[in-house]
Amino acid sequence: MTQNSSFPPAPSRRERRAAARRADILEAAAGVFSQYGYENATTREIAERADVSEGTLYNYFDSKQALFLGVADAFADSLVDAIAGVDVDDLEHSMTHLFADRFRSGRERRLLMMFLYKARVDENGEQRSVHNAISRLVAATEARVREAIDAGTMRPVNPAVAAATLNAAIMGFAILYELSSAIHGDSAEPDNTAFPPELLGEAVTDIFLNGLSEN
Repeated sequence: MTQNSSFPPAPSRRERRAAARRADILEAAAGVFSQYGYENATTREIAERADVSEGTLYNYFDSKQALFLGVADAFADSLVDAIAGVDVDDLEHSMTHLFADRFRSGRERRLLMMFLYKARVDENGEQRSVHNAISRLVAATEARVREAIDAGTMRPVNPAVAAATLNAAIMGFAILYELSSAIHGDSAEPDNTAFPPELLGEAVTDIFLNGLSEN
């Protein structure tokens, strides 16, 4: 029996191990960047968290900037996957879950703020990389909005504007969570919020799906 040429060959064991190690390094880098910020993060700390030598780390990423860009891409990938998982036939539940997950992750919020800052200062082409990641998110959201409109579960709004608005809400609340007492109340502890992620996810979803008008 001849092999079907329409499917790519399965990755070898070596390729699977390399992909897993690369993912481990990016996960470690995300944690270090989130905790210390870009400037104070070191490849030595990242290598230690990934349980590899610095030499091994440099086999996968040749600089701290390359690690940063890899983390930005992985961050966008995870959000694109989350958006793709939205069930257009059960928008209320799916959107509530999506928003709550995004509002819950302190590490994700800090990484997002770092990405936006690095994009603004535009060091070594990082602005273009972050802009590309955000464009991917908006495009994935727009595609999902179009599917919901076609399925009849969302009224025929402008898909591009809806997609931009949904992502702006996620990014805006990330900033509020990190910086604003309107979210934290009087607590000094960031995770002790006046608006828990689940409650906020429900409220934001309700506003998006039902609006503010009584009519």
